[in-house]
Amino acid sequence: MTILVTDRLTLRPPEERDRQAMILALNNLNVSRWTGRIPYPYGPDDAEAFFVYLRQKPADALVLAITRNDALIGVIGLESELGYWLAEPDWGQGYGTEAARAVVDHAFSTLGSGGLEASYHLSNTASRRILLGLGFQETGEDMAFSRARAEEVPIMRLELTRAAWAEARERRR
Repeated sequence: MTILVTDRLTLRPPEERDRQAMILALNNLNVSRWTGRIPYPYGPDDAEAFFVYLRQKPADALVLAITRNDALIGVIGLESELGYWLAEPDWGQGYGTEAARAVVDHAFSTLGSGGLEASYHLSNTASRRILLGLGFQETGEDMAFSRARAEEVPIMRLELTRAAWAEARERRR
């Protein structure tokens, strides 16, 4: 079981006690609109589907609840690419960067990853800032389906090599 601890956050596997906070946070179009797989509106059946997925996810998929003072404020995952969301009241406080940095560092230092991929909706400047700050490099625009918006949206694809990660880490010291 993976648990990552940062200065302000604990990243741990999602638990049943997180369900209500998850429903409340994701049943907000301001949050779900920036994701690809999360529907809107988001209700109890959607949360149940998420917990079913957790029990069946691939062994190499990492999905962690982002918690502060033991309360869920978001979720971060590393599957085919790095993805995350934060509850709206927790935006703009550096939690996204802190959680993403912990997962990326874990992927390279512990899991032995050779490289990572991510994407962001073109109008999501906060996510762009987080990913570029971690050393991700933009590789090109694409289109992807957003379940919350029920339409194709323009996205930017990114990649992070081990060398770029090491360089970004060195700059932070």
